[in-house]
Amino acid sequence: MKSFTRGPVAKSFTMNFGALFGAVREQRVRPSNRYVADEAAREITERLIRDAGYDPVRVGDLSRARDFENAVWLLMGVAPTGGVFYRFAVPGEL
Repeated sequence: MKSFTRGPVAKSFTMNFGALFGAVREQRVRPSNRYVADEAAREITERLIRDAGYDPVRVGDLSRARDFENAVWLLMGVAPTGGVFYRFAVPGEL
């Protein structure tokens, strides 16, 4: 992707269910949103994720993009028809 854009690149929202975007702000705690990004794209990516109502969770740089895409099945296999929110948090944060 970077060879096409010649700029910073990020991959995000792959592990979120679009059908639930309208309900994000109604949750007791902010759901997580995992992403991968170049260091130069990190700040804007995190801002966009927060603006959408999620807490950003960086899982690596773009070298992890394929692993990130391959992990989608973890949520798809357990999600009911309408999808799920998920939250990664340290103890005491919720």
